[in-house]
Parts: sequence; structure tokens; C-alpha cells
Amino acid sequence: MDRIRAVEKRIPDWLLPAAIIVLGAVVRLVALGSMPGGMHQDESFVAWNAYAIFHEGMDSAGNIMPVYMADWGDGHSALYVWLTLPFIALNGGHVTPFISRLPQAIVSILTLVALQGIMQRVGTRRLALWGSFLLAVCPWHICMSRWGLDANLAPGFLVFGLYFFLRGLEKKPFLLLAAFFYGLTLYSYAICYLTVPLVLLLQIGYALRTKKLRVDRWSILSAILLFVIALPLLLFVAVNQGLLAPIQLSFLTIPSMSGYRGGEIAFRFSDLWSNLRKTLSLLWHQNTGAPYDILLPWGLFYDIGRVLAVFGAICLTVRTVLGIRKKEYTPETFLLIQLLGGGIVCMLVTAVLHQINALYIPIVLCEGYGVCCIIGFVERMVKAKAAREEKASGAAGKVLPVMTAAVIAGVYLFCFAGFLRDYYGSYRTLVNAYFGEGIQECVELAVQTCNDRNIDTITVEKGAQWPRLLLFTETLPSEYLSSVEYDVAPAPASFRTGDILVRTRIDYEAISQESIYIIYYTDEALFSEQFELYRFGDWFTAIPKA
Repeated sequence: MDRIRAVEKRIPDWLLPAAIIVLGAVVRLVALGSMPGGMHQDESFVAWNAYAIFHEGMDSAGNIMPVYMADWGDGHSALYVWLTLPFIALNGGHVTPFISRLPQAIVSILTLVALQGIMQRVGTRRLALWGSFLLAVCPWHICMSRWGLDANLAPGFLVFGLYFFLRGLEKKPFLLLAAFFYGLTLYSYAICYLTVPLVLLLQIGYALRTKKLRVDRWSILSAILLFVIALPLLLFVAVNQGLLAPIQLSFLTIPSMSGYRGGEIAFRFSDLWSNLRKTLSLLWHQNTGAPYDILLPWGLFYDIGRVLAVFGAICLTVRTVLGIRKKEYTPETFLLIQLLGGGIVCMLVTAVLHQINALYIPIVLCEGYGVCCIIGFVERMVKAKAAREEKASGAAGKVLPVMTAAVIAGVYLFCFAGFLRDYYGSYRTLVNAYFGEGIQECVELAVQTCNDRNIDTITVEKGAQWPRLLLFTETLPSEYLSSVEYDVAPAPASFRTGDILVRTRIDYEAISQESIYIIYYTDEALFSEQFELYRFGDWFTAIPKA
């Protein structure tokens, strides 16, 4: 034990927290542009919107700097587009899978840093280390950090908001940063229109009750700042509820969406109960039915994570209730508030993986709290035994808790190793197919061949999805809007990029030698006789034989 204590004294306090951040960063950045291979159709639309805004300041509907992107009709939030713009500038105005995913990866890594600060303030250094470690190796957080979907920003920005809120309880000016990040959270995902007000109401209420917060100039300025940031979205909701006409300014658009999702919020008890059951089922079985959403058998948090999260949530609830009964300030209550806020929102929306993502980090924090409660229980048990025997706890008093922590960490690391093996193994093949691996190479070859052979048409199998075609051809929004012919709006039947006509459907009854085709592997036999076929993943570029 003397040797162990000597080693501990030589280890800097910053080393273990830094090692956890480095571990998380490596796992989230290695092969970021190629795993997953290809790009998901929603991810592609976010990336193309960033490209379009960077070059011409408009989205696929021609909206100038919209507060909400048009996309499929129901749109997507704008924050991811804004965060991508600096990286496009650094890449010469071009978008690649790596560039489009980099903002999410960076936000995910910064989330680990902020989480350590949060847990240090609501608990102990031990809690901070366990919370950040469990998030660093969490399957859900790793998977979502590696593709550029707008909804994936929400959990991280909620963490940033909470971090600065807790800092603001110590030093009031930080409340302005809390307001800023909670305001930006509203632009990360539409579900946050519900999550942010609910979480803030609970946090502010508890802080006022425990006299950690009071109405002063900093809290008033913070409220004003949050309102100003949120105002465009308040107007957006009013527009899409039919209360206002769309607002078109020279520098900003508050658009009306053809597929506005405001009607999806549940209010009837039967719907609330149904959504809750679906959420609990998803969390327990850790399976959405979509093969690329969750990597089985590792799930969202591993099997051990489910158990520890339940245990931690119970301990957290007991601690909060006791604190309230004793009228004591218990900072752990802020963790429970995140869990309650996410849980209430889950009752209001359908339990789809991304729609309830505000709940996942609080669940991981419950895991960390549960681990710390177990280790603390072992420490108290050893001390109690030593007290009964009227002697000092000695070496065993420290060894047993350390062994307990080592066993739990070992189980997580074992699961983590298995997850990484499968993620870069069997899952890679599966997810690459769903993410359209090979489509980009097919499009690039088709465009190059059109230019070389003076062919003016590319016809693409519908499953390739038109946002990928816009992105990989680097079609500007002005080109698109001036040439698009719609199938069922907003989905195009065709559009032009430069001198090339891109058709988004194949008429199998009228296959033409005047067009280059991009086809799925199941159609190989239909084109093999009259076309030269070049395979990329599951896709082919079919070029007419000379």
C-alpha cells in the first residue's frame, strides 16, 4: 500500500481526466471521413445546405439565410449548417464527408470536457472521472458523434448550457454564456423547443428556492439575451401555426414549411402513455429496429449500463428527495432535472432514436452516479467493519474500493473493446450499405465521363436520393432552382448542374445510350450488355459502350 500511495502522489491531478478526453477524441476522430462509408441521405442534405449557404446564402427552396432549412419539406435545424461554414472555408469551399462530420465530432469531444466540469461541481472528482469515462466509451455517443446529423448536436449543447448555468451560480457573468448556449440549442433540433424551456424552468426554480440564484442584473440580462436569440424561432413557430405570414428580409428568412411538425406533439393521455412505453422499451431493449441506428449486442449503453443507470437514478432520486425534505442545497438535483426534463419530453413525442436524444447523456450520468454510490458503499462497509472491530481500516480500507472500481472499469473496457471490434468489422459493412457507400465515386465518374465524352445526361436510380446528387455534383442552389422539375415537391424529377441534366429516376422501359446511368447492384444484368460497368460499393456507374 505504501508503494501504491507513492505512485498516486506522483500522478498529476490532470493526467487521468486528460487521458479520458484523449481516449474519447481518438475514438471519435479516427477514420471520421470513411467510417461510416458514404453519407446518410439526411446527413447529405445538411452538408449540401452548408455548401449552398456558404456559396450563395440560400437553401433548396431559395430562402435567404433561413432560420430553418427547407429540405424534405419538414426541414431541419440551422445550427449544424452554421458550424460547418468555417470548415468549408478552410477547405476551399468544398464539402467532404470528413468536413461535414467534423463539427459533430468536435462538439462531442467538448461535451466530454464540459461534463467533467459539471460532475465536479455537482459531486466529486471521482464522479467527474466516472461520468466522462462512461460517456467516452458509450456506444450511442460514439456512433452519433461520427455522422453529421443536425439532431445530434442537441445533447452536447444542452450539456454546454448546464455547465455555464452551474458556473453562473458561482460567478454571475457566466449566466450570459448559459443563456447563449441554451439559445443556440434551440437551433440544433426542433424538439429542443420543448426541452430547453422545461429544463430551464426546473433549474431556475430549484436555484431560486435554494437561494443559489436571485433576480439581479445578470439574471435579467441573461433572460433578455435568451429571448433575443430565441425570437426568430418564436416567429417561425407563429408563421407555421398560421398566425403570421412568412417573413422575407434581405438577410434573414422565417419560412413556412410544407411539412411542419408542430402537430406531432402529444397531448392526450393515451398518446402520452404510449410514447412513454415506447421510450422505456427502446431504452431497455436498446433496439430501434433500424440496423444502422444501434449496434447490437452493445446497444446504447451496454448491458451493464442499463442496470447501473437504473440503480443510479434511484440513488439520485433518494438523494434529491432527502435534500428537499431537509431544505438543503443538493447540486445532484441538477442531474435529476436533466433526466426529468428529457423524460417529460419523451412523453410528448414519438420515441424515435434521435427524437429522444436529450435523455441519453442524463442516463449516462446516472450510470456514473450509480458506480460512485457502489464504491462509496464499499468504503463505508469497510470503515463500519473496522469500527466494529475497534481498529483502523488499514490497507483493506483502500484496496477493496479500488478493486471494486477496477472490476467495474474492466467490464466496461471489455465491452468497449468488443464494440470497437464490431463497429469496424461487421457493422461497417452493414452501415456502409445504408449510407450509400460508393454513390459519391459513381457520381464523380459519371460527371467526368460526361465532360470527356460530351454526354449531357446522368440518370440515377431513385434509391441514391437526390440530396446526395446535389452534394456530390456540387450543384449551386441558383442552378438547382432555375432548372428543377419536380416529381412530387420538394423531390425533383430532374435538375441541371452546369451543362449536365441529372434525372433522379430510371425509366426501365426506355434505357438510352445517350445517358450515363448510376444503378444499384441488383440491376447489373439489365445494363451489362450495352454499358461498361464500374462498381463502387453496391453501386455501379454504367457508361454506354463506344
